Amino acid sequence: MANYQTFFNLTKELNKYPTPTDLIYRYKFTHQDLDIIYKEKYNDKRYTKLPLKNEDNTKLLFLKSRYIINKLSDSEDLINNTHLDFLINLHDDDLINGFIFSEIESSLAIEGIRSTRAQIEKINTSAYKDLKSSNEIIVKNMLNAYSYIQTNSINKENILTLYNIISNNCLKEDEKLLQDNYYRHEEVEIIGINERVVDKGVNHIKLNELMDDLIKYIHTNKSLDDHNLAPHIIHYYLIYLHPYFDYNGRMARVLSYWYSIQYNPLFSSLFISEAINNPKNKTRYYNAISLSRKTNNDITYFLEYMADIIIEYSKVYINYYNILETLLGNGEAISKGIQNTLKTVLIMYSIKDDYFDWKKYKLHSSDNFSKVQYLKNLNKLLDLNILIVKKQKKVNLYKLNSKMWNII
Repeated sequence: MANYQTFFNLTKELNKYPTPTDLIYRYKFTHQDLDIIYKEKYNDKRYTKLPLKNEDNTKLLFLKSRYIINKLSDSEDLINNTHLDFLINLHDDDLINGFIFSEIESSLAIEGIRSTRAQIEKINTSAYKDLKSSNEIIVKNMLNAYSYIQTNSINKENILTLYNIISNNCLKEDEKLLQDNYYRHEEVEIIGINERVVDKGVNHIKLNELMDDLIKYIHTNKSLDDHNLAPHIIHYYLIYLHPYFDYNGRMARVLSYWYSIQYNPLFSSLFISEAINNPKNKTRYYNAISLSRKTNNDITYFLEYMADIIIEYSKVYINYYNILETLLGNGEAISKGIQNTLKTVLIMYSIKDDYFDWKKYKLHSSDNFSKVQYLKNLNKLLDLNILIVKKQKKVNLYKLNSKMWNII
């Protein structure tokens, strides 16, 4: 018990929730200590126990720390007190499409499927019969999925319909669900980063029960804080269950968005997939999932990660729209290509406020341009005083002009 109290004291003293590696190598806990800690958490009333079960019938839990709650509430305050709240206008087709196209591009990129905004826009207006590649079919399925959830409620039948839309014409024969089945009928391996097997989905015999629990949780009355947490709990739990042979990650991200548009519209248009796909965040995404799984589904790690990236990207988009609005007020409208360059620069700034060359910029960009085009786009931001530049050995080094634009 003394070791458990030492552990809990650390959770209050440290800025971030301590990982098992930290506990063993920095704070000299043993593996036996960690086993005791995992058990004691279930007896600790300071941990929130969810009505969502592990395979062994214990409950998912997390520490509702001020770190997590403050970051989510700060994101909410930032959105409410800036121009970003216009993103919740679900009747503006241009805004909805812009958000959905970005989320589709990023959600697929998380899984290594490359597409561009221009390609997605073209596929959006194409008939299914005119699609020529498997990637185009995947994108069209995602477009149809986002369209479906705008007008349908969350229930067991509609979740199956969503899965059938997302996986349409994409599954191998042995990956398809049996007739009248809602979920997979055999075991499945979970693939992590670098295509490595990292775990298995829960026993298929338990899927009906555990998915029913998830649907019940989705429709349970919640406090504001719990509504803010719920999309990420849903996201994690579907990945943990792995109820299908494939497309579980995609389903998890779409289902979490589906929850938000129905129950928490203020957070529904935050660019979650885009934030996860950020080069800095993608590895952290898989690490947060892995840490939560290794600690018997203590999802504090995953919730901390989501809270971090949400506030990071809230600031990115607040800065982005503030700059666009200022430019427009000065009579300067910039092309979509330059808007994308601006957004990428702001994402880089959120990672580190530092100088960069065109090669470093390219690593963060989803575009596939020549050196000349990258430099042309960056120099356009330079002309607008959005960037400053210095020369080093005949190479342009750029930096965001943060003071001029009151970047937060």
